[in-house]
Amino acid sequence: MEKFSTPTDFLLKSFKIFKSGTNTDIEIKKLVANFEYIESIVSPFVVAAATIVDSAGLIGALPIKGGERVVIDVQTNMSESPIRYEMVIWKVANRYARQNKQTYSLGLISPEALQNEVTRVNEPLEGNPEGIIKKVIIDENYIGSKKDFASEPSLLETKIIPTKQRPFDLITQLAVKSISPKAKFGSNNTSNKNKSDQQIKGSGGFFFWETRRGYNFFAVDSLCADEKNPLKSDRLNVEAWGAEPDEPYTERLGNIGDGADERFTIKKSVFESEVDTLASLRVGKYSSLLVFFNHSTGAYEEYVYKIKDSYDNMAHLGGQESLSLIPVQEMELSDHPSRMMSIFMDHETWHNEPGVASPEQKDGAEKPTKFADWQKYYMAQSISRYKLLANQKLSVVIPGNAEICAGDRINVRLVSKLPNEEGKGEPYDLESSGQYLIQEVTHSYDPLSGSNGVFYTTLRLMRDSYGQKNKVSKHNQ
Repeated sequence: MEKFSTPTDFLLKSFKIFKSGTNTDIEIKKLVANFEYIESIVSPFVVAAATIVDSAGLIGALPIKGGERVVIDVQTNMSESPIRYEMVIWKVANRYARQNKQTYSLGLISPEALQNEVTRVNEPLEGNPEGIIKKVIIDENYIGSKKDFASEPSLLETKIIPTKQRPFDLITQLAVKSISPKAKFGSNNTSNKNKSDQQIKGSGGFFFWETRRGYNFFAVDSLCADEKNPLKSDRLNVEAWGAEPDEPYTERLGNIGDGADERFTIKKSVFESEVDTLASLRVGKYSSLLVFFNHSTGAYEEYVYKIKDSYDNMAHLGGQESLSLIPVQEMELSDHPSRMMSIFMDHETWHNEPGVASPEQKDGAEKPTKFADWQKYYMAQSISRYKLLANQKLSVVIPGNAEICAGDRINVRLVSKLPNEEGKGEPYDLESSGQYLIQEVTHSYDPLSGSNGVFYTTLRLMRDSYGQKNKVSKHNQ
């Protein structure tokens, strides 16, 4: 392992471009001015960009036509062994010449992203969404990826006929319809099925994304659950970065040195979004009226979904034990649906038996279909869960840590922004500090700055509740 003097030092060991269709490579690490690598929990592929200062006419001599394989190795302060990125060139942009040198940007992307653009899925697929997605990812007829695939199953099974969809479009569609395998549902039915006072509860929604570790497919609740939560996935490591009691990522008080590990310092923090009640009401985050019409049976039903009734059935990153995300004076708004959705449903689509297909107890089916129309269990639930997760969004810059990936969790401690007198008792912001889910990570490498280069990591974080797990939140009190 290389020895570095500061937390932001790194070594660009190799930056190789392979000629199309060959194993012949060209080492261009001395031409790289800077390099950024990006992962996002809402993106099925990773992207990167490198600025090249070319005095050798590489772009014409290689030549670069798009699709060339690129392998990058970097050694950082946080890693015992070099970190490797393997991508392909998808774009050359911003090219200009000056003093016999050409400067341009190389756009890099996962090779699977290019394969996705030339592939269509047009065969019936059935089973658990986890199995369907795995088939689409590894099958040579579709994406054909050799990368690792970490996942968990959805609670319910499905059957679909894709209409010549791209694989990643199909996967995104399935992620919204998937439900945590440990989710709990409930409904308060009344004798009058045409009244809108029926209640439906629950949580839903998965994320599918790629990191340098491979592909991932997990429920929103699994990503938020801690070791003690019943919604914790057995297939997901829930340990957060900076989770040690004495090593959270900490925003320092001015220039005061406290002898802490500088690798766990927050250089900059910005809250991107915290409260947007109007947008939340428009998408039905707090309450929605769902109107279902079964065109096979003629049944008409209305249900109301209220997030506050399902809040306790979700996993949360903060310390709020109850839904206090809306100011008290606006709490009554959650008691009235702000969005209405009309939905056609049909349990009979994939059912060829003489009996009743509906899995609902009130319909009295002896052998209901396992490929029922499950919209009642994920439509409003997924919308609310995704929106709730983005309630508090924070961006932080830390010394480079290439081991951090999108979908990980991080424990941060932020300085209190209260005036001196008010903040004298507690120097840290207890409501904004705590665990966050990493929505997006950007690793920025600058090999030309300093004696050993400069490497920073920018994290875009989000979470659904305020406070810390081991302390009762006082938000809105």
